[in-house]
Amino acid sequence: MKRHNWFLASTIALLIVLLGSASCITAASTREAAPNPNAGNISTTATEETYSGSASATATPNNTTIGNDPVSGQNKEVDLLWEQLCQSSEYQVQIAKDRGFTVIVLDTGPFAPASAESPGAYYPAGGWAASPSSLTAWGNLEAGHTYYWRARVRQAATGQYMLSPWSEVQSFTVESGAPVSTASYGLQPIYPNNGQVACPIKSASFSWSPMADTTKYRFVLAKDAAMTQVVIEDITDTTAYSYQGQLEYDQAYFWRVMALEPVPGDWSATFSFRTESAPLPVLSAPHSPLPPAWAWAIITIGLILLVVVIVLIFRMRRR
Repeated sequence: MKRHNWFLASTIALLIVLLGSASCITAASTREAAPNPNAGNISTTATEETYSGSASATATPNNTTIGNDPVSGQNKEVDLLWEQLCQSSEYQVQIAKDRGFTVIVLDTGPFAPASAESPGAYYPAGGWAASPSSLTAWGNLEAGHTYYWRARVRQAATGQYMLSPWSEVQSFTVESGAPVSTASYGLQPIYPNNGQVACPIKSASFSWSPMADTTKYRFVLAKDAAMTQVVIEDITDTTAYSYQGQLEYDQAYFWRVMALEPVPGDWSATFSFRTESAPLPVLSAPHSPLPPAWAWAIITIGLILLVVVIVLIFRMRRR
């Protein structure tokens, strides 16, 4: 009886030791295989605006349509031609907002065209003009208005002062344009807006207003306002540019553009923007590995010993 009790106690003690070891080993294996909390897959997610129109127009045919500058909203150049009369050397030209010439926009007074045999002149595009063939030193016709013009002789080639009847009234219309407010002259950056944030780091797109007759533009993108840390400098024949590289996350960038051909112009205002922040890492669900084979062997032996102990207990009770 004592032997049986001793054997029973020894078996139970061994069983407890084996099961405890197996559970500790399994827990240790699980801790060693726990995923790194800093690991994860970072996923990233990745418009051109154009303007077309003639560079100049002639107002000789009646009811001619004149293009307008999309930035200033003012007219493009208007050419005015008329026939020579009686060997005249000076003329007078008037432009008005009404056919009756009660609202006169321009009255040249005595005006000597560059050619007495083919008299003509031009009204300059919006802005300053210094040519002697210009009817005025400053062009300021507004978009979306119809204007009327006429001419007459003021002086003959002999020097005799004379006034002829006015010519037939002709008209021209400056095309309508969207009202634009600009803080600077010249080319105007459009997109991305100055100070825009959360811009994509891939396929970054840029656009600006067109300049009449310009066929090529120079584009510069940099990391500083002084434009010394240049990221890309390129030439394009459109008013838009798409950067194919990848920008940095949460980084300020600066960009500007200038007309290059046929005549180089001044740099536009420098615009800045900031890229999007880096996305948060995506953590995978923790994975608990299965116990190794030898741990299962220990568990199996422990279960067998448990069955043996139970059998011995029943036998002892029968006796």
